[in-house]
Amino acid sequence: MMKISRFVGFFLTILLAASPVWALDGMVGLGVGMAPDYEGSEDSTGVPLFMFQHNYDSGRFFKLNGPNLKVNLLANKQYSLGPVLNYRFERDDVDNDRVDDMDKVDAAFEAGVFGGVNINNILLGVELLADVSDEHDGYLAEASVGYRWQAMPALTVTPTLFLTYADDDYMDTYFGVNAGNIGNSSLPAYEADSGLKDVGLNLVAHYTPWEQWGIMGMFSYKALLNDAKDSPLVDDEGDDKQFMLGLMVTYRWSR
Repeated sequence: MMKISRFVGFFLTILLAASPVWALDGMVGLGVGMAPDYEGSEDSTGVPLFMFQHNYDSGRFFKLNGPNLKVNLLANKQYSLGPVLNYRFERDDVDNDRVDDMDKVDAAFEAGVFGGVNINNILLGVELLADVSDEHDGYLAEASVGYRWQAMPALTVTPTLFLTYADDDYMDTYFGVNAGNIGNSSLPAYEADSGLKDVGLNLVAHYTPWEQWGIMGMFSYKALLNDAKDSPLVDDEGDDKQFMLGLMVTYRWSR
């Protein structure tokens, strides 16, 4: 826990130092969605959705999107760079009996860095995350490219393609079956190696027919790849095609 506390303390110090006194605008959203029961599951479960973003005149911002928090340290509206914190939920009490019989995978706290560039509404991004809670001890790297399309004066649509790499420790924690779990779950032993974990598409549509209120719809699809796809948790008990749907009510303010 000391390791987590140091990272959180460092992150909050950066957040306060990067935040000017006045804000240009911001948005908050609250809703519900459906997501896989665990990564690789064929079952879905209901999840609450929450987002909060505060933008500053300088171009700096902080954004909380569910369990993911980013702070842009650059005083620039085209480029972004800063720290990121992420909370990865535990795998426990899932619908699949054989997976549920495996040892619980505790929740993990991850910290890292993100960067992005906006070129005429073409959005390029990278994110690096490493476990700081000694739960999976691994790291992930994600690259993305998206486009912000103003389809109508009150409708913005943003499709984003992404690709994720994960190391041995992450892959084996979430997709491996160790000797201790063979007897409990009756699944075959499996060791997952590092490599490309998934590729996918996120689609966000934000409709704002009112001055401050709006509706945001989200759709996400990702295909698990390589050792993630071949894992018994996915190949035998789950599905390598993963979907997420969500709907939020949003409120925007400006100075």
